[in-house]
Amino acid sequence: MERSMKPARFERLLLCLALSLFALSACDSDGGKGGHDLLSDWDGTIMTVDPNCSSVRLTQYWSTQWGWCEFPSDRSFLPDFAQAGITLAIAEPWNTGSYGGDPGEACGECWEVSTSFATQVVMVHDLCPIEGNPLCAGAQFHFDLTPEAATAVHGGGNDAATARRVPCPVTGNVYAAILDWNQWGYLRASFLNHRIAIRKAEVRAEPGGEWLAMERSGGAWQLMDGPGHDAGTGLVFRLTSAQGQAVEGSRVVPFQVVSPGYENVVTEDLGLQFDDLEEPLAGQCAFVPDGLVYGDAWGGMDQVKWTPLLWEGATLEETDEGCHSGSSCLNVGLEQWSGFHLYLRQAFPVESFSTLHVWARGESAGTELLLAPSNEGDRCTEQTVTLTTEWQEVTFDLAGGCAGFDFLTSVTVQNQSAKATVFLDDIEFETTR
Repeated sequence: MERSMKPARFERLLLCLALSLFALSACDSDGGKGGHDLLSDWDGTIMTVDPNCSSVRLTQYWSTQWGWCEFPSDRSFLPDFAQAGITLAIAEPWNTGSYGGDPGEACGECWEVSTSFATQVVMVHDLCPIEGNPLCAGAQFHFDLTPEAATAVHGGGNDAATARRVPCPVTGNVYAAILDWNQWGYLRASFLNHRIAIRKAEVRAEPGGEWLAMERSGGAWQLMDGPGHDAGTGLVFRLTSAQGQAVEGSRVVPFQVVSPGYENVVTEDLGLQFDDLEEPLAGQCAFVPDGLVYGDAWGGMDQVKWTPLLWEGATLEETDEGCHSGSSCLNVGLEQWSGFHLYLRQAFPVESFSTLHVWARGESAGTELLLAPSNEGDRCTEQTVTLTTEWQEVTFDLAGGCAGFDFLTSVTVQNQSAKATVFLDDIEFETTR
């Protein structure tokens, strides 16, 4: 008869507590005053990722229609998903955008974000700054999602995902949000509804003015000494995409005085749009959970790693002595009926993997060790093995053994015999499909 020092209800409580401790937001709508002291400060290095498919970490923050990029997300000409608030704040080290431009080029870019549960295009609308926000400090490519975006992808509680750059699925033209414009020539504006990221912005007075380069100002652009309002009928804009396409607007934006303040912002159709000059994306950037529980180290990405949750009477430490392979394995001390969960706080569908492999041995022969893939403490199938001092592999067929479960979160280990020391190594979920 099986006994347990920790009943299933207590195990689930322990797992829920762990979940709550890791459900973090990387930054808040005030520019990141609510950071968590988890990582060292960013060293200023501009980070790059593979825009075709990269791992990304997701958190969630409370946002407004105005973000660091300084364009309103509620305008009717934007894609429906952006109007619905499905946007994100990009971690500052990646604010140069997927094409590696100047800081701010990420604004308005679109990323296709995939989790185990959904795929959704999301627009960059805000910045998660390094200061006060260690999760956005560069240890891992990071998106801070609005609640609407987090709901759409079923992620955002410090979760792993994949992302790839996509042309924004816009219709119509690029617009300028005029943030500040006086009659003496100072102009500040942001751009929105562009298919490809913007590398360069220029203006000229109509008729016949010379082209003047705007400079980046945070998430917006500014012109310090532009044409005064007596220089003609208005301004024509010329934008250059991060792919190198320069397009001159067909519309003249009439001279007007716009006072600072979001309540005064005017949006103007520029009469231009970019083409996507790259080959269409092929295939998918599908998300696959990290199935390596433990090899030479704990599997998973930064802050979303597999974690041991020990019951009373259990100890666990890493050792480099007598391992199955590599340079490290787990040395586990277990009282009778004691055990632990090797836990990934991000549940994954059972069908993500075909098999679970665990290598185990005892310090001495005869220990009865129960092993089981599980979900929040509930075991879908289990095996009890008699350990020897030699390494032996335990394999689980997940398709057959876990057919009644939708999700898994953990590998459960329990000592069925007298107090013992056991060793575990190369614990991994694998797919052979």
